[in-house]
Amino acid sequence: MKKRIYSAVIALSLAVPALAVAADENTNAEVHGTIELGAQAVHSNGDKARLQEFRDLDDSFLGNIQLEALKGAYHFEAEGKNSGEDDRSFQINGGEYDNFKYKFDFSQWTHNYQFDAITPYTGLGTQNITIVGTPANTSNWTKFDYAVDHKSYGGELELSLHSPFYVKIGAEKQEQSGLRPFTVKTGFGSLSEGPEPISNTTDNLNLKTGYLGESLSVSLTGTLSSFKNDNKYLQIGANGVDTDFVLAPDNDYHKLAADLSWRDLPLSSVLAAGLSRSSLKNNFTATDINYSSAMLATLTSLNRSTFEGDIDYTNASIALSSRPLDKLDTKLYYNYIKRDNNSSIISYGTAPVATNNAQELLSYDKNTAGIDVGYRLPNKTKLDAGYEYMNIDRSTALPSFTSASILYRYDNPGSTTDDSFYLGLKNSALDWLTAKIRYKRLDRNSDIYTAGVTAPTIYTARFDSADKTMDEWKLSFDIFPVDKLDLGLSYTYTNNNYDWTNSSIDGDKRQNVYADVTWRAVEAVTLTGFVGHEKTKTDSNKRLNNLLTLDRIEMTDDSFWTYGLGAKVAATDKLTFNLSWQYQKSDGEVDFNNSLAGTAYQDITASDDYTKKTLEAKANYAIDSKLGVTIGYIYEKLDYSDASYANYAYVVGSNYYSGVYANPNYEANVGYVMVKYGF
Repeated sequence: MKKRIYSAVIALSLAVPALAVAADENTNAEVHGTIELGAQAVHSNGDKARLQEFRDLDDSFLGNIQLEALKGAYHFEAEGKNSGEDDRSFQINGGEYDNFKYKFDFSQWTHNYQFDAITPYTGLGTQNITIVGTPANTSNWTKFDYAVDHKSYGGELELSLHSPFYVKIGAEKQEQSGLRPFTVKTGFGSLSEGPEPISNTTDNLNLKTGYLGESLSVSLTGTLSSFKNDNKYLQIGANGVDTDFVLAPDNDYHKLAADLSWRDLPLSSVLAAGLSRSSLKNNFTATDINYSSAMLATLTSLNRSTFEGDIDYTNASIALSSRPLDKLDTKLYYNYIKRDNNSSIISYGTAPVATNNAQELLSYDKNTAGIDVGYRLPNKTKLDAGYEYMNIDRSTALPSFTSASILYRYDNPGSTTDDSFYLGLKNSALDWLTAKIRYKRLDRNSDIYTAGVTAPTIYTARFDSADKTMDEWKLSFDIFPVDKLDLGLSYTYTNNNYDWTNSSIDGDKRQNVYADVTWRAVEAVTLTGFVGHEKTKTDSNKRLNNLLTLDRIEMTDDSFWTYGLGAKVAATDKLTFNLSWQYQKSDGEVDFNNSLAGTAYQDITASDDYTKKTLEAKANYAIDSKLGVTIGYIYEKLDYSDASYANYAYVVGSNYYSGVYANPNYEANVGYVMVKYGF
């Protein structure tokens, strides 16, 4: 059924432009657009996959098109980008004003992970890959590319028929195919990095109907989504021993949502409300993932061989925005989210399901309520303040810590409560200066610590749900000292502290500073620039396996600098130059306190360090009012250093690696020329 609807939407979106033009023959049509044709040449060294990770920077022809046609109440637009490259897109849309409208989209791009990777596995691209013997001689390994192609296309049609009622139907198909890095543990202490076969599709269908009035708007939306994966498992064989891994299963998703907006209420109020219900389901069995008889025999203690996934969400929200006084704006809001996880519980051996495994299925109720207030003070000063309350009840039974044998687990608290407020001031009394300052405070409290237990000796809480305090300051200035000069400055300081967390983040401090400038030096010259600095310090507690002995404290220090310069010069009425330069530098370090458990750790001085430089120069020449030429040049260089990739080896004992991310440095020179014709 979905395929028939989807095909109908595409066919209709392509046929409607011709019908629209034919419908009003007495009105002259206006057609405008541009066509760009050209080519680019690329010379690069180093890791070409990192250079082209999410883009196509290779020798290719270039083509862009924009088209707009108007005829009475009818309109039609078409746009195509990068038609000669792998990251191409195309879109058409149009319709008749106040009657109907349509659109059709197509996009394609590739995620490149690594070119010329090597692997000792055979059977690449299938669900069964194998190693035979001890493949230490990498010259005999198979060469391949890690890359996943992404395609998306769909259409949408909306009918209103000159009334406040409307109906909208849309469909979309997404496809992924290729090979992606997959790191697995194939034995005790043995790691292998091999290609995971990617071949899946997602089909989406949306239907929306509603009423759009002057003071009242309501809508009802239904969504169906189906994900299909051609590869349900990955079986890795090594010298006659198979290891099976479960890949993403097929699943189906549906959602029904209702929304309301009511305007022109007393006190200049606007009421917005929404309600939705969604569900995600899947199921698979041990035979679906090709478990062998020998493997199934080892799972005799498994409580069931079929897994049924079932997660439901219920969302409700309401917000009232008002202006009770000329100088006072208020907003009251409440949001509710309920997550019900009714999936199968998988247990092994004789472990009681209700005690140990039920906690692995996350269900929760989340209630959020708040108030925002804005008051306009004298001297062009505005005061903003707000308070928010959020409670998450995870419906999780807290464990009874009676022995050290169960201290290996991480536990979420059953309930956490966040209280946060903010206070901000904005002043623009001076015509050349706008200043803003804002402070935010958050306090989170949890119930993980029960009576009779001394924290933090026993509990190991996840930092994202542990007790926490946060203080954040933001300060910014927009300065206009003269008509042709604009300056901007912003500073943010954030301090997070996590209480009673073992083997997790203890706290972090973050500082961001950015400044930018725009100077219109003369009518034909505009200069721009920016500079920014970000610094993060994170402290973490790391404990030994029994979680009772503090092993080390990790102190991570990340520093990031960036600046950029740009210039636009109109040399003549026909000739314009654009020049830009951007520099980025990241410096990360990890320091260890080695005086705790007697274990010596070496500080890491190269942690995600990189320097990136980008230069772009472009010249535009208008031959006449319709024809123009653009000549451009791009230089880009990346130098990357990380301790985990130093002295990279493809074989380390019984571990085998393919070279992905091993040497990400690159340098590229790109030249291009484009001819543009407008009509």
